[in-house]
Amino acid sequence: MVELSESDSGGERSVAVGDDRVIRLTENRTTGYRWYLSAPGDAFAVVDDSYQSAESGLAGAPGVRTVRLRATHPGSYELTVSSRRSWESGPGPGSRLRFLIHVSG
Repeated sequence: MVELSESDSGGERSVAVGDDRVIRLTENRTTGYRWYLSAPGDAFAVVDDSYQSAESGLAGAPGVRTVRLRATHPGSYELTVSSRRSWESGPGPGSRLRFLIHVSG
């Protein structure tokens, strides 16, 4: 299992079919913004998509969004993760991340 974060955006990673990738991103639900994943077709299966509140328990403290993906088909794919409010169609400024994933058979 390999983890990706905001600092990995724009980079390339390799994985084999059946392997997992975990994306962990800071998310502050009190602002209304949430991370949304855009993955190509059936290239990945979403194994988990969860949110963990901040350990401090303080109101307004950011938590962590965790998305676990399992590679299902060989090829090269771009995963896009955008932070936006549920009622908005586009991401907020500076809140789109891209990861290029090469999946080997």
